[in-house]
Amino acid sequence: MTGTYTNKADPLLRRASDKGYRIGWKYKYKFERGHFDEEMTYGEAEKKAAELAAKEPDKVFWPEMIME
Repeated sequence: MTGTYTNKADPLLRRASDKGYRIGWKYKYKFERGHFDEEMTYGEAEKKAAELAAKEPDKVFWPEMIME
């Protein structure tokens, strides 16, 4: 049985005010990844991802659209 996912934001446009994003992360040299559960706008997620990348150089962070 297959499921369907719905995007919480428009996948083609990424405006700073669009809601429905979270921060995804992965290690650069390990096979481990995840995401934070806090929902925020794209602009907030982009800013926080840059802050986290500066604090933790061994990880990569990016704004990720939430799919339900």
